[in-house]
Amino acid sequence: MRIKSIALALTNGLVCAAVPANAARVVTAIDADLFDGAYTFAEQGAGFTFGFNGDYFGGGPVTVSTSTGGQVNTIFGQPTTNFADGRGRPVTFGPSMQYADFASATPIRFTNGDNFIGLRAVTATGTYYGYAFTTNNVLNSVGFENVADRVVTAIQGVPEPASWALMLGGFGVIGTAVRRRQRSTVAFA
Repeated sequence: MRIKSIALALTNGLVCAAVPANAARVVTAIDADLFDGAYTFAEQGAGFTFGFNGDYFGGGPVTVSTSTGGQVNTIFGQPTTNFADGRGRPVTFGPSMQYADFASATPIRFTNGDNFIGLRAVTATGTYYGYAFTTNNVLNSVGFENVADRVVTAIQGVPEPASWALMLGGFGVIGTAVRRRQRSTVAFA
């Protein structure tokens, strides 16, 4: 009876954990090597083009240009990054940050290593916040909120809730199997 209760609780936990905490964030894997050429995508009609100029020590190796309402997070009027520390600390993008549009390819400073670059799409129906995640010259992924005027949070290196649910479920199944195996041992006199 106790195993059934544990299994039921685990199943309920899996169902609840499988729903992401921030269900409106949509992350798209890109994995584009910018060394091979520029990569262009649109979000809510706003255009973003990421490229590579090879300048690791000057302005930054990754470049960006925007069109039709696309904007990039800036500091001192230049595109900037938010460094990923690898410890799962969140980076949040929203209306409190500065954004600007860039008609031509502009270097994003300090884009060596892992970086989050804040993006926003300004449309007639509202402003959509997002980010690009890069590693040196590779555009790994892009994440956007699909709800207007809502902040977006990016976390590197932390599994999504659905991944945690699968992992915990696997541990539960293994624990149940081990427990059943211990009970079915036969003792000879």
